[in-house]
Amino acid sequence: MDSNPIGPVVITIVRYSEAEGRQLIAGFVFGGKLGPPRVPRGVEPEIVSRVILEQLRPDSSPDAYERTVELIRFYERANVVPHMMSALNGNEANVRDVRRSAFVLQAAGDLGSEDIAVRASQYFDTRLVPSPSVLDALPQMFDALLALSLVASPTKLAQRIQDEVAKAAPNQNASEEGMRNYQRLASYQRNDLRKVVSLVDNRKRLASLQPEYRRAELVEIYLGQSAFSTAPMQTWAARLLRAEAMTSQPAPVAAEFARAIDNISAQHLGEAADLMISRAAQAILYLKGTLSEQHKAMYEKAKQAGGMNFLWDDLG
Repeated sequence: MDSNPIGPVVITIVRYSEAEGRQLIAGFVFGGKLGPPRVPRGVEPEIVSRVILEQLRPDSSPDAYERTVELIRFYERANVVPHMMSALNGNEANVRDVRRSAFVLQAAGDLGSEDIAVRASQYFDTRLVPSPSVLDALPQMFDALLALSLVASPTKLAQRIQDEVAKAAPNQNASEEGMRNYQRLASYQRNDLRKVVSLVDNRKRLASLQPEYRRAELVEIYLGQSAFSTAPMQTWAARLLRAEAMTSQPAPVAAEFARAIDNISAQHLGEAADLMISRAAQAILYLKGTLSEQHKAMYEKAKQAGGMNFLWDDLG
């Protein structure tokens, strides 16, 4: 691989006019099932912010907030987080409201300032955890806890789940519905909660390390080779790797992906290797590196497996 990248690393190569960009972004955020499944590339990042600031409302659907979080993670639009925080009115009346607020807290944890993240963490504990509807929004709550990992604690949410499991236990033999409810809550406590606590601890550890000491592990997470390779962690790892490439030197990050391709190839993982090789090769190209002839041939074969990777500008 050529260690000399061609030009600076950018989030996306702008290729749409403002009108086209606005239509693409609005269609993604508000299009629902008719919208594209993936954050559109090629839009000027400032246009992304304008659409969110102008069109996202406190009562917009939870799905719109979920897609907004996906959008600002790719485009790194921290300037819209205060606007999103205005949706936190302290009066979550139903599961839709809790889900919407949980997505706001994810944005606050992933892109907000330390002050915003602390406020979001306090809101998590004092407003969302006690909500009667929180039990139907636990996946979103776990993701919010992970996003807020540097300032939040799982203690209050864990206690709420424990209390609900204890409350549901006497009814597990009373009816089929009672059994299902108990098993659902017990599974969240036994599996999902334990996993997110482990992810929180690992994210804290990695965040404390200098780039050169975490680079290889972040690449493993992004490529799906780690026990910590959940979807939110993969996106987080990709963003840290991209930030290093944009603010420092991209060559070491691209080189780590090149090493990963060699390691994956040596493991003879069959079809599973194709997705990882494609993801790694696209990351190298996105970070302005150059594939070796061998890696280029491997990528040509592997990319037939498809995949919509975070570190990719949908070009070439």
